[in-house]
Amino acid sequence: MKRRTKVTLIVTGSVVAVALLAVTGVTMYQKMTHKSEATVKAGYQTYTVTTSPDLSMSGKVIASKTQTLNIPTGKLQQINVNNGQNVKSGDILLTVTNTDMQEAIDNQNDMISKSNRAVNSAASALKSAQQSYNQAYPESKATLKDGVAQAQQAVTDANADAQDAQNKLVELQNKLNVNVTAPFDGIVSVDNNTKDGIPSLTMNAVQKILQATISEYDYNKIHSGDKVTVSGIDGTPNQTTEINKIEQIPADESKGTTYYPFSANVSGDFLYGQSVKVKVPQNDLKVPSSAVYKGNIYKIIDGKASRINADVTKSGTSYFVKSGITKNEKVVLNPDSHLKNGEAIND
Repeated sequence: MKRRTKVTLIVTGSVVAVALLAVTGVTMYQKMTHKSEATVKAGYQTYTVTTSPDLSMSGKVIASKTQTLNIPTGKLQQINVNNGQNVKSGDILLTVTNTDMQEAIDNQNDMISKSNRAVNSAASALKSAQQSYNQAYPESKATLKDGVAQAQQAVTDANADAQDAQNKLVELQNKLNVNVTAPFDGIVSVDNNTKDGIPSLTMNAVQKILQATISEYDYNKIHSGDKVTVSGIDGTPNQTTEINKIEQIPADESKGTTYYPFSANVSGDFLYGQSVKVKVPQNDLKVPSSAVYKGNIYKIIDGKASRINADVTKSGTSYFVKSGITKNEKVVLNPDSHLKNGEAIND
């Protein structure tokens, strides 16, 4: 074989070999790439969006308004109510005789006696002055006339003092027996264990409220108007109501965690003083940190990943989502650089 032909065959073989190597390399790369992408696509997981767990705490049911009634010292005359009795505003609950007032009445009766004696004395003096005037000679009457006028004025003054004393007595007598009345509709509590023998009375409003506290760490998680579930320790009764007041002043000044009182109206099915369980549902939506990729969340719509620019706030190992998704929607749990917008996700 000629030398030239031999060279040609060698070159041709080399080109063919290189071409075969190139084709083989491309084929292997495509297979590897396809296998990698398939592995990524098959590895996407979904997550159902949830809210934060309910806030749970304990509480008590109390009257919306209580008032310990002011009862004067004295002697109990009559009590008209029993412990736990329903009363109306203005009802007479008990009557007390004010012993201090009785002493004042006795003193006033003494004043009336003195006033009456003064009246009698003035009247006697007037009578004597008039007799002297009537029996006097004409030339003496002018002098005696002034004495009669003075005696008449003394009688008038004595009668006025006597009337004032009598009016004062009536005023004191009206204060002798004191009626203690109900200031509003409600239920009265009667405590007979008192030192002076006069029962202590406390009014409790008919309307009942939940009284509970929230810690300083959860204070901003509840608001007036939020729904709250109240139930007895055994689950009954059970009521969903609304928070109507959250205090800004803490319940106490202890050195530990600070707690703030809040309240909500509850039905009459609850008992005064009943211990209850309290739950405040939370509306904050949150997703794991892995569900947020470069500020985006991939929401599953009709089985496909739909990229949304999430309004999120980092909180520990989660993100709170302010907009863009709702509760129970699904998102991609582990999006990455390979995930394409509109890509099918096998859930």
